[in-house]
Amino acid sequence: ELRHEPSIGRRGGCTRRAADEEPHTRTAMPPETAPDDDESALLSRIDDLRIASIRPLMPAACLIEELADASVVETIRGARGALSAITRGTDQRLAVVIGPAAAHDPAAVLEFARRLVPVQQRLGGELLLVVRVFLDEPGGGAGRWSGAMYDPGLDGSFQLNRGFRQARQLLVDIARLGLPAGCLYLDSISPQFIADLVSWSAVGASTAASALHRELASG
Repeated sequence: ELRHEPSIGRRGGCTRRAADEEPHTRTAMPPETAPDDDESALLSRIDDLRIASIRPLMPAACLIEELADASVVETIRGARGALSAITRGTDQRLAVVIGPAAAHDPAAVLEFARRLVPVQQRLGGELLLVVRVFLDEPGGGAGRWSGAMYDPGLDGSFQLNRGFRQARQLLVDIARLGLPAGCLYLDSISPQFIADLVSWSAVGASTAASALHRELASG
């Protein structure tokens, strides 16, 4: 029996279970031990009270495979090295992280990045420009918009698969311009979809005390 088991963030996420492995089976609960209607009703009062629906999330490995471009690897690798050197003081240039705090409009962000290209070419000896692309930064205060990756439609529909694909495509397009991108990591799921395209990452006020986020930002 073959069974598809997506694994978020792992390269094997697009494969099926090998035929020689033990097939996954589910044993039905015997009638005498099945919960009665009263017990189910009680559980429904405390389980997933604020969950409107559950939809499958695509494996990160599959999206990375779908939206990959080997031509941008040197841009990202070079920018990471340069940023490390600037941080250590061995590169005397100034790193400038510039761009929107919330990337709700990918076309506008890409146009902004295009306008930075001639600036980087002219001032590259003094500055290293990094396009700030905060893809999971919420906007509008608490309880409002959740961020470009989580609610790309800006309408509360929370189409995460669309959001992750849109975010990755934007980062690929920016890297194709020869510019590095910088992101703010707010959770531990989204970096699995985009981290290979990020040259600079940050922790914010809400994540500075989190060891996991500091590790993510450290690479």
